[in-house]
Amino acid sequence: MKEYMVDAFILKSVKAMEADRVITLYTRQMGKIRVMAHGAEKPTSRKRGAVQPFSFSRLLLRKGKDLDSVSQGEGVELFPALRQSLDGLAMASYLVELVDALTPDEDPNPDVFKLLLDTFRILGLGYDSVVMRSFEIKIISLLGYRPCLDSCVVCGSTELERVYFVPAQGGIVCAGCRSVLGQAVEISRGSLENLKTLMRWDTGRTHQLKITPLAGKEMKNVMRKFIEYHLERGMKSLKFEDLLSKYQV
Repeated sequence: MKEYMVDAFILKSVKAMEADRVITLYTRQMGKIRVMAHGAEKPTSRKRGAVQPFSFSRLLLRKGKDLDSVSQGEGVELFPALRQSLDGLAMASYLVELVDALTPDEDPNPDVFKLLLDTFRILGLGYDSVVMRSFEIKIISLLGYRPCLDSCVVCGSTELERVYFVPAQGGIVCAGCRSVLGQAVEISRGSLENLKTLMRWDTGRTHQLKITPLAGKEMKNVMRKFIEYHLERGMKSLKFEDLLSKYQV
C-alpha cells in the first residue's frame, strides 16, 4: 500500500471506535487533512505521543479507502510549557480552533503552517497578548481576508481624526462615513498602527512591540469581531479564555 510522509501540526483528536482516534492535521505538504490513528488510545501505542493535540510531528501515513491512517509517528516538538497552565491550554486551543475554522481541506499553504509553528514556539515567553493578535492579523491576511487599515474603505480619506473598524466593510472608516454604516468599533490611532505593524513584521519580532493594556483590549476586540464576522459564529475556545480572564487578579 502506498505510504507517504508529512510534517504535521495536530489540531484536534476525536475518539472513534475502541482505541482509535480521528486526527485533524494541518500539514506542510497537503494543508488540512483528517486521518485515522488506529490503537492510539492504548497506553502502549507508539503513535500515542505523536498524535497529541498541540504537537508538531512527522508522520508516515498509509493510503486508505475512506481515511488515510497513521503508520508511524515521531513527535518533533511537543511544547510542554503550554500544557502546564490553563492559560497556555486556552491559547493553544484558540489557535488550533482558528486554523481549523478558517482553512479549507486539502489546500496546502506553507505560510500558514510556518505561522502556526512559529507562534507556538514563542507562546509563553511573556508577551502572549501581542503574539495572539499577531497570529490573528497574519492568518486572516494569508487566507484572503486582509483588512484595509490605511484609509477609509468608503470614501478613501486618509485624514482620520477618529477611526472606526467595520467588520462588514473589511476595514476602517472615518467618522463621517461611520454614521451611515452598521456595527462599528472605535479604535485609537495607536492601536491601529500596532495592528499595521504586526501585519508587516515577522512573528519572531513580535516581542519588540510594546503595547499598553488599553491598546491590547482595543486590538483584541477589533480582531475578535472581524473574525466572528467572517466565521458567522463565535469561537468555542474563547469562552474558556474569557472565563479565565474573569477570575484572574
